[in-house]
Amino acid sequence: MQLVVLLFVILNFLFFYFRMPVLALGFVEWSKILIAWGLVLGFIAALALVNRFRQYISATIWGEIIKKFFPKIFNGTTRVVDISDYKDVRGNKIYRRLAIIGLVMLIVGGANMLVLPVLTSAPIFYNQSYRNLLGNVQESSFTADIEPINLAQIRIVDEETARKLADKKIGEVPALGSETQLGEMVLQKVKGKLYYVAPLEHRGIFQWLNNFGRGSKGFVMVSATNPQDVKLIQSNNGQDVYLKYQMQGFFFDYLPRYLYFHGIVNVGMSDFSFEVDDDLTPYWVVTLYKNKVGYGGADAVGAVTVNAQTGEIMRYTMNDIPAWIDRVQPEAFVYAQIRDWGEYVNGFWNAVFAKAGTLKPTSNELHLIYGNDESVYWYTGITSSGKDGSTVGFILVNSRTKEAKWYKAAGADEAGAKKSAEGQVQEKGYRAGYPILYNINGVPTYIAPLKDKEGLLKAVSFISVENYNLVGVGPDIESALRSYQQSLASKGNNFVPSNDLVPITLQGKISRISQVVKGGESYYYFMLEGDTRVFVGTANTSPKLPLASIGDSITVIVNDTKESTLNISQFTSAGY
Repeated sequence: MQLVVLLFVILNFLFFYFRMPVLALGFVEWSKILIAWGLVLGFIAALALVNRFRQYISATIWGEIIKKFFPKIFNGTTRVVDISDYKDVRGNKIYRRLAIIGLVMLIVGGANMLVLPVLTSAPIFYNQSYRNLLGNVQESSFTADIEPINLAQIRIVDEETARKLADKKIGEVPALGSETQLGEMVLQKVKGKLYYVAPLEHRGIFQWLNNFGRGSKGFVMVSATNPQDVKLIQSNNGQDVYLKYQMQGFFFDYLPRYLYFHGIVNVGMSDFSFEVDDDLTPYWVVTLYKNKVGYGGADAVGAVTVNAQTGEIMRYTMNDIPAWIDRVQPEAFVYAQIRDWGEYVNGFWNAVFAKAGTLKPTSNELHLIYGNDESVYWYTGITSSGKDGSTVGFILVNSRTKEAKWYKAAGADEAGAKKSAEGQVQEKGYRAGYPILYNINGVPTYIAPLKDKEGLLKAVSFISVENYNLVGVGPDIESALRSYQQSLASKGNNFVPSNDLVPITLQGKISRISQVVKGGESYYYFMLEGDTRVFVGTANTSPKLPLASIGDSITVIVNDTKESTLNISQFTSAGY
């Protein structure tokens, strides 16, 4: 019996080691261990009591059944027991207590696993609680909330392309690829610029053993705005960068296990993302969550950071999370809450049958948008429950605070925008990456990279949200924007829902001017005396522009935006 108990204790440790159950109400994983202990205690008590009274029990129907399955119980020396004094037999009370404790464990564990989740979490009863998890969804104006984006901050490198560029960078270092593999790429802002950052993790257990004690070496940064900016960081400030704690570690170097055995046991862990601060110190950022609708409705309640090199752990509430952390709200949580917000608008049964007024995300994933206000948002288009390929609006959810805003704007969904962009270059066979929403001079616009069959960036496309027939394509951001503006102008810009931009007239002398050829078209960049902004135009703007030179007095018309580079819509010169 002692051997059985010892073996069971070992199995318990292994269960905690591998499964890492959350020891809190609202989670079911710990029920398994409770049920197992209940069965063991009940089994021990039953065997002991049966062994004490086997002669008495052998004469009953139950005795015959037990004999059939456990014949050894009745093979021992016969003991004479005074049944009249049954309650006073020494040791009986102990086994009775064990049996009662085991029964209680079985009841509690079974109820926590099977009964309570249904009673406290079933959408049929709690659909409005699920819908309210997203909080107050405020209807707002797109142009009022989202500032026009600086062209230098437009994301033209998607995750697929970034991974290819990172793999190529790793391949430049001999033997590095045989020891490490690229981890998950996480989009983030580092020193004011957008990067995909991914750790170099162990390729397998033998590589982990070979580097045990220090970890794998380095991480990769790929610019989301410039495909030429790819960095392999293996040292920082004169110190080698080793990632000891990671998702591909083993034993207690495995990040979730490392956190679990350092006290994170009463709350759920999710979204293990690799981020670096502005000093390029590598961290793991892990969201902590609890279930807010009984045993469902996972919602973030805080975060922990783990220094990937030293293992230092810092725990934060939602109110004191460091500014360098871009996201705390996991994509899966926000997506589920947006889905429930749209699905249960008129209750559970309507969501199942009539579906009147129900809404849903346009795709099965969310994407991050970085605003000029330094805020980061989860974005998705919203469409009706039918399959009409259009949106009725879109939602932005702050990735730190979960503040949600709803924008009503009928137009194309992301799939329609991709097809429209690909149709502009169908002769080249390019395929579009996922379109990201931006404010381009007051116009809600999808911007999608166009890639060749190898996944390499070849062009950029701008697609109007309200009318996906308005498309601009070019080999780079500026030429694509020029093409897009011409497309809008050709339609009188009738598709702009709320264009608050005001054209302004500027006069001055040209202080600098230069010509650049992009995609077979000449672009003229110039500056005016006393003005730090750069103005851009083509011969299509005015036939006089190619004749301009330093010192010429000119007049231009531009939209009044906060961008440092402005596209001119008119150009005139006083001298010619």
